[in-house]
Amino acid sequence: MESDRHDPPPGREADTRGGPDLPTSASGTDVTGGARARPAVPADEPNGLFVGPADAPDRYELLGDGIPGGQGVTWKARYHGDLTSPLPLAVKLLHPPHDAGPDWPSSRDRQRWRDHAVLLRHLRLDHVVRLDEVFLGAAPHPYDSPPPEATAVTTTMAYLVMEWVEGATLQDLLAGDRARDDTVRDRLLHVVQAGEALAGLASMTRSGGNPSLHRDLKPSNCIVHARRGLVLIDVSTLRLVDDGYDFTGWHTPPYTAPEVLAAPHLPRTVAADVYSLGALAFFCLTGQDPPAADVPDGAAYIELELRAVAGEAGVGDRDRLTSHVLTALNVDASRRPADLRRWSRGLLEAAHPAAGGSEQAPPAGVGGAKERSRPRRLAAAIAALAVTGTASALLLSGFPARTTGPSASYAAPTTATPTPSGLAATTGDAADAAGTITSPTDRSAVKHCSYFTGTARLRPSTTLILAMQNLDNGDPAKYIQFVHGFERPGSLSTWRGAQFFGGPRTGVGQRYRVELMAVSLASARRVHASGSEVDEALVKSATSLASVRVRRIDGMGPNGCVGPPDG
Repeated sequence: MESDRHDPPPGREADTRGGPDLPTSASGTDVTGGARARPAVPADEPNGLFVGPADAPDRYELLGDGIPGGQGVTWKARYHGDLTSPLPLAVKLLHPPHDAGPDWPSSRDRQRWRDHAVLLRHLRLDHVVRLDEVFLGAAPHPYDSPPPEATAVTTTMAYLVMEWVEGATLQDLLAGDRARDDTVRDRLLHVVQAGEALAGLASMTRSGGNPSLHRDLKPSNCIVHARRGLVLIDVSTLRLVDDGYDFTGWHTPPYTAPEVLAAPHLPRTVAADVYSLGALAFFCLTGQDPPAADVPDGAAYIELELRAVAGEAGVGDRDRLTSHVLTALNVDASRRPADLRRWSRGLLEAAHPAAGGSEQAPPAGVGGAKERSRPRRLAAAIAALAVTGTASALLLSGFPARTTGPSASYAAPTTATPTPSGLAATTGDAADAAGTITSPTDRSAVKHCSYFTGTARLRPSTTLILAMQNLDNGDPAKYIQFVHGFERPGSLSTWRGAQFFGGPRTGVGQRYRVELMAVSLASARRVHASGSEVDEALVKSATSLASVRVRRIDGMGPNGCVGPPDG
């Protein structure tokens, strides 16, 4: 493989000054090999150090002194290669876990990071940073001068390469500054976009059956970009939902759910990320970290502070906003909101009940004392959540059924609601449709993903969806999948589609009902374009044609149900 080493930038010789403060290795050794102290380097200026994999140890030129964090140091960097102009990136040198052995990172660690890079490229989430490369390499070193021998210290340096996102963090923008009547909407919009990011990661369908958790949502991990709004910038803590025992148990106490504080090494659920989102809402409103969940009287303090800041910010019904945030901070994980889209939409509505599609808010690119008004529709921010879907509700299937309590109002309502504009109500064409499910048969066993087939008779303006409901976890929501070729109703006399049940390693033994439904083609197209997996209005406008009950067994299913089935 040809090396992509490059000469030092014109006019700059290889810098031999000592590097910035860096993490130590698993053995506790300074990875710079005893680098000398040095003056501060401006953020966009080369610091004389390079990193890269073994075959290209100078691939990335580091800039500035780096940004230290709990899991490592992140630099703005430049990739030169043979390009005419270098490209900006972010390079993170990971700290070994405190109890890491000499073989860290293990082959499993490296595979996990590679998997996450591919998964994030597949998801393409506007509000989550892109992960480009994962590599092992020598410690940061002057150009063309990597350590001469591969030692235990140099071979265990692990790096993540991500896109560089310009902007200030929520910590920088909002810390110490409480929300006011002219800034509260902006701040809640940050929370909405964080919720969109978490829902996208947790989406069963969008991830191709690989839902994941961020696991360390906090203000310093959120950058506010001028165009994209809030972006989660640290994905080193990312894990699949069904990932096993976590040896590192990484967490930030003020933003950590109580069940994680009690057992940080055990597998986590989407409910843990929901708690972090509620804690982020507290920070965005008050400008301060919430007390950790295990602090005595911490919950009472959070409630008092929320009511106080809501009053200061001119929120009409401060009790409603306070109660809404507290649902996400419920100590009982099973009673936290399961639908991130609905909870986030409700957050804005709780702060401004009269806010509608025509109400405008300042852009997401500013915050705190720097917030200034510029037109931006709140409705657009709310609608954007539909892109991510709400499979996080599905992933809570291991919890007991919800009965009463604050979170009950955020489950899908069972009473009829008006059909929103843009969604067609049940039409005569849909009501005249007929259809069957021929496979699987009623009471069959299904794996994580399974193909469904059947027959149908449809008018040209009508199409088919599959709607799945978990019968054992108390979640009333029906999760939508569009049959293959749904945009061509004339081809659906014999139809095929896929449905997912639980997680790859969760939900085994639970029962589900899957319905074949006829819906307006125009409405189906709009919902499909949004990426949503739960759309109450679409389901209520549908005509149920057939249904089967199935039971989940262990196993993934054919090809992860990616694409139409063979045959």
